Amino acid sequence: MTDLQDLLALLDRDRVGALVDRYVTTLDEPATFDADWARGIFTEDVRFEHELATLHGVDEVGAAHAVVMARWDHTVHLSTNHVVEVDGDRARLSARLLAIHVHPGDDPPEPLVAANVIDGDAVRTADGWRIGRFAPRTMWRQGTPAAPIGGNG
Repeated sequence: MTDLQDLLALLDRDRVGALVDRYVTTLDEPATFDADWARGIFTEDVRFEHELATLHGVDEVGAAHAVVMARWDHTVHLSTNHVVEVDGDRARLSARLLAIHVHPGDDPPEPLVAANVIDGDAVRTADGWRIGRFAPRTMWRQGTPAAPIGGNG
């Protein structure tokens, strides 16, 4: 590789890592979690492979995030150890994610803390890098989970 190719590859790896950070950061901020939010992070045909469900497309991903994130009073998500392998306009990514979820209420149960390994793929689009596949896998968790969606508590 030439110095310029090395520099461009480094820039792409940095942009994909920053995309993962942008995603996890927005989870902790007031957001609408709609399709427009999802379009800033994911491809139109994104495949989001969560242990509870596999979601397809930005509409479904945005709507699911709105439902899930509304169950928490606040959260803190930290991503680190980004490993990005770029191949042209595609990239393979992995990272570690630590998430703390605080329940709503005056006397909430203990927060849910989860450690995840992220596996995914990103694609260079006309609007920059976007995640095309995102698959967080829980390694461990402790604390009180949220009530099931649609459940009675």
